[in-house]
Amino acid sequence: MPLSLAPAGQLLKLVSIQGGLGVQKRLTALGLTPGTEVMVVSQSCDGPIILAVKDSRLALGRGLLHHIQVEPQDGSAGRVGIANGEGNIRHRARRRMHGRYGHHR
Repeated sequence: MPLSLAPAGQLLKLVSIQGGLGVQKRLTALGLTPGTEVMVVSQSCDGPIILAVKDSRLALGRGLLHHIQVEPQDGSAGRVGIANGEGNIRHRARRRMHGRYGHHR
């Protein structure tokens, strides 16, 4: 499904980017690559959508989001709480930075 249709609060995995080279370069520069976990944090009817990606937030317009194909993350078929999903993303980012036993790399 396109990311523009994803519900808020659900942990998703980016599957592919449908679009030209310019779109792919721009999204890759923002850290949106296949396999990346994302979550829609905030949606509005006429403005940008706010995404949680890794340990940051991105605001993207719906036109760009139509190019991004996502699927629900394994084990999260239903909605997940926004705080819970963000915590999982933050925990994984912290674990990558500090390693398994808490030492900074």
